[in-house]
Amino acid sequence: MAETTEDKLRERLKELTCLYDVTSAVLQHDGSVDETLAKVCSIVKQAYQYSNDAIAELWLEAHYVLTAPLPEGIISQVSRIVVFGDEMGYIKVHYPNNGAKYFLDEEQMLLDKVAVEAGLFFEKLVMQEKEKLFHRNIANADRLSILGEITAGIAHELNTPLGNILGFAELIRSNAEKGQVAEDASKIVSAAIHSREIVKKLMYFSCEMPQHLEEVDLSQLISQSIALLGPNFSKKNITYTFNHEGEPVKTRVDSIQLTQVLFNILLNAIHASPDRGHITITQYAQAGGFAIEITDHGTGIPEDVKPKIYEPFFTTKPMGEGTGLGLSVVHGIIKSHGGSISVRDNSPSGTIFRIELPITMR
Repeated sequence: MAETTEDKLRERLKELTCLYDVTSAVLQHDGSVDETLAKVCSIVKQAYQYSNDAIAELWLEAHYVLTAPLPEGIISQVSRIVVFGDEMGYIKVHYPNNGAKYFLDEEQMLLDKVAVEAGLFFEKLVMQEKEKLFHRNIANADRLSILGEITAGIAHELNTPLGNILGFAELIRSNAEKGQVAEDASKIVSAAIHSREIVKKLMYFSCEMPQHLEEVDLSQLISQSIALLGPNFSKKNITYTFNHEGEPVKTRVDSIQLTQVLFNILLNAIHASPDRGHITITQYAQAGGFAIEITDHGTGIPEDVKPKIYEPFFTTKPMGEGTGLGLSVVHGIIKSHGGSISVRDNSPSGTIFRIELPITMR
């Protein structure tokens, strides 16, 4: 059936209205991504000449919308959705293939324009998420820098009185006969030693501890660290795999400090893992450096906790089971070696810590 001038004008008006409504829905975006894409599909469906029979379908990365179940035997129009130069999905309109329905060339042009709008919409979302992450990282870096300065000052101020307490307590213990005084002095000595270890960790966090760089074979250092934690693995019946390929990686690091890093992350992984769990340690070579990933299948780290894990004294462990200095120490050591540390979720559960460090031979 030939279209009349009035039919053509009516269809063009529907198409223009569709583009306006799609643009408005994308710009407003006051709900979830799925809700906005569902709204776009509904608008597109109404723009087609046989809107009552039209079925709109949209797929964009992890998002999928279908306005009605698809029957057998359909004809379709499709337009690809491109995001940052890569094809990331499509938008389609379907009709039942009964010979009476057909698509217009103008409808294909409309669908192409909607696909462009959908791609721009998704690009904007990605950029917004990157901007949020950037600002969050900047704020976190500033906070950690300030905390580093504060903790360095506290550590220096505490060192001298702690040394005096430890020295005099040991003197009292050595001069006291066996009895309550000797026991009390021993408790003071133990508490002072524990406090001194906390001060040392604070100095690690603030990068105030001197480094003793030496050339090490990275695989050997990791293997030795894992072996030293053998009893911790055995206690929870946890198995592990250490993956490393290629030529041995040799670099100059403070082996004691790097061992401390591995200890802290592995102990956290063991703590989070279920009995009979498995932990994977992987060593990668990369341009100008190397990376170490420690993967567990434990409880994972909630999103609201991740920004705080490197802050000193922050811990999710029960009272008395942790000082909250482990990962702050790790952050300080990695930072002082010119590297970085990041964390992401494992699938389906657990956590992956990734350490990246440059190879230094001087």
